[in-house]
Amino acid sequence: MKGPLVSHIRWAVVTAAGIGLLGVAIGEDVLRRRADRRYQHEAGHRRQLEGHYREALVSHERLTQQLVQEQDASRQLSDALMAANAKVEEAVGRLTEENRTVRDLQARLAAMQQQMDQLQGELAMVLQRRDDAARGASTTQVELERILVSPDGASALQGRIVSVHPEWNFVVVSLGWDTVKIGEVLSIVRDEQVLAKARVERIQEGVCAATVLPEWAIADVQVNDVARTL
Repeated sequence: MKGPLVSHIRWAVVTAAGIGLLGVAIGEDVLRRRADRRYQHEAGHRRQLEGHYREALVSHERLTQQLVQEQDASRQLSDALMAANAKVEEAVGRLTEENRTVRDLQARLAAMQQQMDQLQGELAMVLQRRDDAARGASTTQVELERILVSPDGASALQGRIVSVHPEWNFVVVSLGWDTVKIGEVLSIVRDEQVLAKARVERIQEGVCAATVLPEWAIADVQVNDVARTL
């Protein structure tokens, strides 16, 4: 009786141990499978994160390049704006200077017009004096006074300097529209020496106004100097 009972108990213990080991193995397998699935999930998630990181890195590099390009473009625009502002300031400066020059020219023109009005009065007075002198002299004497034979035998019309205006660089000559034309150049002579040359600017009967050419000095000219046509 004891033998079969012992065998039966041993078998029961072995069976229980086997069942326990089987349960443990099954549990370990379940845990291992669960751990594998979790590992695969984490690995996939990691790969996904790495893909996102690479995309973010590429996007960052692209944005960095765009930023550099935008900064270069911004610097170029800033330089162009500064150059444009400099040109505008230069143009404004030139315009201011030109406006100042225009005002000066307008003032000079007004003064010159006043001077020309004065000249008109002087011309009228000269004409009156000339007419008065002409009434007391013969036509032959007047023509002798106005005609001078040059050393080379050629004749030239001759008059006298009536007044000198150094502030405006012109003279009044006793030659009128019957003897000279606007734009004609006269030689101003004293003792057969040329002192200056002047261009006729205005003409009236018997007298004209002539501007002394820049290469000649009006300071050398005096009233009663001879003025002859070239």
